Amino acid sequence: MMNTLKMGFRSVLYRKKQYLSLFGVCIVGVGFSLFILFLVAGMLDALESKAKNYYGGDLNFIGGTWSLSIDNIEDVITDLQSCFPEGTVITPRFDFDAEYSSFYFEGVEVRQRVIKGCDFEREKALFSNLNYVEGNADNMADSTGVLISMPIAQKLGVHVNDSITFLLKTSRGYTNTVTLQVQGIFKDSSLFGMYTSYMDINTLRSAYDVPAHWGNRICITLPNDKKDSFDIADAQSKLEEKFTMFPLVEDKQQFYDKLGFSEPTYALIALYANLEDLKIILDAMNLITVFIIVILLIIVIVGISTTYRVIVMKRINEIGIYKAIGMQKRRIYAVLLSEICVLLAIGFCGGVFLSFLLSWFVRLFNLSFIPAFDIFLVNGVLLTIPSLKVMLAIGLILFVTTLIAVLFSIRKSVSVTPVVALGTTE
Repeated sequence: MMNTLKMGFRSVLYRKKQYLSLFGVCIVGVGFSLFILFLVAGMLDALESKAKNYYGGDLNFIGGTWSLSIDNIEDVITDLQSCFPEGTVITPRFDFDAEYSSFYFEGVEVRQRVIKGCDFEREKALFSNLNYVEGNADNMADSTGVLISMPIAQKLGVHVNDSITFLLKTSRGYTNTVTLQVQGIFKDSSLFGMYTSYMDINTLRSAYDVPAHWGNRICITLPNDKKDSFDIADAQSKLEEKFTMFPLVEDKQQFYDKLGFSEPTYALIALYANLEDLKIILDAMNLITVFIIVILLIIVIVGISTTYRVIVMKRINEIGIYKAIGMQKRRIYAVLLSEICVLLAIGFCGGVFLSFLLSWFVRLFNLSFIPAFDIFLVNGVLLTIPSLKVMLAIGLILFVTTLIAVLFSIRKSVSVTPVVALGTTE
């Protein structure tokens, strides 16, 4: 086996000019395939990270009768603990529809879309992932602090430690104003972040004039080492023993449309069920990615197999010599295929290097100026997530399919008799 590989390696070096174009096809095809896969993985990870901050983790537990409302929310959280893996972070949230609310600073008004009241003590890890340009969420628990997006901060003209006025209508219909201190400014102009701000849940409850034990959703963040093994159907079954549960849904709107229950009814909403509006974009991204990868691999496979077939046909005299000295057919196959293995191995390594080079290059460009694209960016740039599994998968597909294609290409040449092979003019 080692001798065969040595012969293949020496043959590739000897015919390096003939193989140069094949190396180029292999490197470019593999490099761009891996780069696209790494890039899409990075974009989806950025989207998921922003969605987790916005929705509060991996799962939401929501419920009520005519509207989302959970009384004695801490007691409900206690009941939930036994239904999820050890180490799961379960916290209350109050999502406040801020349609009629605004922030004011020195006469400048900026309307808000959503104010999210959070338990910053329990959600510390989640808020450490926000891309802060100023400040952080370290001292947000039980404070009058607020986290706002960079576009909102720029419109108001504020920085960390500035005090702003929060004007809102209370649950009783009164107008209320609260002085908040800017504790952090995060870089996010996407649909999740631009008009969304975060403040302490108790401060928001007090401002809106609702009980201290009330909330309208419970956020669930699974431990990283338990996410892959987590079974949402199993969690749903455990919850059904404690609560009146709505069936699992692919889209949270299916639950909202049924609100109007005679008794409090709850739903377990996975993160993906919150992203129904983005599923068309995500499906399109995945479809385009698969299409591009398939096309690139087909170009590599067809290019290598057809070109190598021509090279083998030109080496028919060499094959005749092999057969004349008694080399078995399978041995000749092994020698020729070993050349392809060496070619693919070197080309694949070059492709991996090219993918990392492209990954580095794409980080040089700030793409925040593209409308609505910030949802896929981290600090304004595209990040890639390399994956050993992806590299091995692409490598395996490339090796297997190319070797099969090449095997069919060279079968005719290897099958000729020594007399015919030696008598052929190249």
